Amino acid sequence: MIFIALFNAALLALSAPAVFAAPTTTHPALASESVGTANQTVLRGSAAVVPTVAATVNGVTVVANTSVTTLGVKVPAAAVAAISVKATVLVFARDAASGYSAYSGLNAYAIPYQLVVVPQTGITLPVLNSSATVGNYGAIVVLSEVSYNYGGTLGFQSALNTTQWAALFAYQLSFGVRIVRLDVYPSSDFGTTDIGGCCATGVEQLLSISNATGFPTAGLKTGAGVSTLGLWHYPATITNSSIATEFIQFAPTTGFATPSTAGVINNIGGRQQMVFFISFATDWSPTSNWLQHTWIHWATRGLYTGYRRVTLNTQLDDQFLETDIYDPAGTTYQNTPADLAAHIPWMASVNSRLPAGSSWFMEIGHNGNGNIEDADDIATGTQCGIGPIEYNTQIDTPLEFQKPLGTGVNLWPPTPLTYPYTTKCTNLDALLNWWSIKSNLNAFAHVSHTFTHEDQDNATYFDVYNEITWNQAWLKQVGIASATRFSTGLIPPAITGLHNGDALRAWVTAGIKYVVGDNTRPVLMNQVNEMWPLISTVASNGYAGVQINPRWATNIYYNCAVPNCTVLEWVTTNANTSGDWYDLLNVEKATNTRHLFGLHHDPFMFHQANLNYVTAPESTINGVTAVYSLFQAWVETVVQEYIRLVNWPVISWKHDDIGVNFASRMYRDACAPSLTLTTNPAAGKITGVTLTTNGNVCSVTIPITVPGPVTSTQGFTTEQLGSDPLTIWVKMAGSPVTFTLSTPIAF
Repeated sequence: MIFIALFNAALLALSAPAVFAAPTTTHPALASESVGTANQTVLRGSAAVVPTVAATVNGVTVVANTSVTTLGVKVPAAAVAAISVKATVLVFARDAASGYSAYSGLNAYAIPYQLVVVPQTGITLPVLNSSATVGNYGAIVVLSEVSYNYGGTLGFQSALNTTQWAALFAYQLSFGVRIVRLDVYPSSDFGTTDIGGCCATGVEQLLSISNATGFPTAGLKTGAGVSTLGLWHYPATITNSSIATEFIQFAPTTGFATPSTAGVINNIGGRQQMVFFISFATDWSPTSNWLQHTWIHWATRGLYTGYRRVTLNTQLDDQFLETDIYDPAGTTYQNTPADLAAHIPWMASVNSRLPAGSSWFMEIGHNGNGNIEDADDIATGTQCGIGPIEYNTQIDTPLEFQKPLGTGVNLWPPTPLTYPYTTKCTNLDALLNWWSIKSNLNAFAHVSHTFTHEDQDNATYFDVYNEITWNQAWLKQVGIASATRFSTGLIPPAITGLHNGDALRAWVTAGIKYVVGDNTRPVLMNQVNEMWPLISTVASNGYAGVQINPRWATNIYYNCAVPNCTVLEWVTTNANTSGDWYDLLNVEKATNTRHLFGLHHDPFMFHQANLNYVTAPESTINGVTAVYSLFQAWVETVVQEYIRLVNWPVISWKHDDIGVNFASRMYRDACAPSLTLTTNPAAGKITGVTLTTNGNVCSVTIPITVPGPVTSTQGFTTEQLGSDPLTIWVKMAGSPVTFTLSTPIAF
């Protein structure tokens, strides 16, 4: 038996060409950034595909890759005896890779779980209860019945034997615990029968929630169809409505003329289980990421340590710079005030359509040298002093090049050593004048992207320190640093410098705490937990202690200002890819709603050219034809799909707050928070909860989510956005903390 805990001792161990510039008689445009868009699931291997085989059930041949036989487990009647139950979720899976689809959602909420890998040879069950009245697990999840093909007349069978299933069922009854069974073949065990496996390659059968009363805190919309392409499933009918209630449904499709049952909630003599007749793949499927919230809220009854928060953090790099455009080749693009102005009322429009409690905004990454370049072009005399910073062509390095400390050649001029420009220069630029209007400035969040955008992979400490401190001085001088949502962190230029210890040392010396990485590069992500930041080390990064937050790339390319350009680059740079603008947007919709439903807080990467509105063509999104910038088209596509499916509020965090929240999640997990449910066995009710941590202390607050009010929040901070459940942020001060539910929850 292999146990893989959510929070383990590994925490204690935490400790392409990018940019080219050349001197010219005119100011050089921002040149190429190497940003990949593939392999966005870098932290886990794909689960092995289990081939389907033919089997005979009730005289009918069916195709399945899980057990098709009924268990026939007899469970004696048992009264609820529990007085307390730990809320840890017990997860059974064939292997760790497939187990991800059962635990990724729990990890996203930060709900403690224990993964038990069940090999074909079987296991010994973990100890389910410490005594006759104290349970060790608050919910149980079984993926694919942990079944294997044993061959011959046996075919697929569960690697848990009937005695073990009986023990799990008896534990359920005695301790009021619910069980979730994912990827199951319909049978009389569930009060259902199969009407055929589905579907052949390319055949779509939509799935929707037909009854959400069993999981009201999940906030999912009923009747909204989602794709099942690539997810093998078994349309079913209910044959015993006394034990089975449908909660998800398959739509008609080829071979299935009428709607069919996709999952049921069973109550079998008081034993409750939620059963899904569809496979799960949260590593790639937006449907699985959305659907997992049904069982998480049903199994926990909406009562858990952790919380659900959706962030749409959109960062737009390279403001004030000019970008070389991919197509048409030889052209450049730079934002105009009119481009930016068009996004302000549109942001308000998006917020008005998001669920109640939402607050979304765009964040701009600034490069001050672009302002100096534009001002110098129209300056007279010595208004701009030394003029903008120019330097010789940079030498390309491999993508993950680690520079030997102390090496490299300074590209910056040796003097002056400090930022020299006056407002007589900076104010010549019309783009800066637009940003100087407070209402424009404060409509966005702001962060530094360095002064010139010099590639920092092979840069010297001198150059990098100047890149940071000059931009800091410029941001302060021109008033951007006084914006209501300003961050002191850094978006590294082209995500370079992250293996250059001299660069990281310069960042820290200049006061930088938080930077972003690139999720297409596995070495820039935390390998222990995808919800944690990466902390740099001397061995991997040349300098220890810099916090690198994950960030998503998209197929909206940095060097494109109109759809035809980004489609051409998408098709050209990705093997076996074809399609038009709307095909690209559909890929972005699927990929990025998966990230949102997976509760990832990673920001999304965009660039200044993507804000072109003035010369953008019309696009049609969900039946509405209008002019959209590339960025607007992306947001509209993703957000409209999101609000079609959930009622959850969406918020944004500015760059530094993203860093604080990633760090806090890692610190919380190190404290190993655990929730214990207090129960009244005679009434069959959960009456309260008790929170503990290691030593009952923690440097950060711990969230507890409750489905309704508690008798006293004890002075702790509470949070409830829109229709989201109430979250209590608990400061542990040396003792367990107990809350009593105002309305006890029935088992």
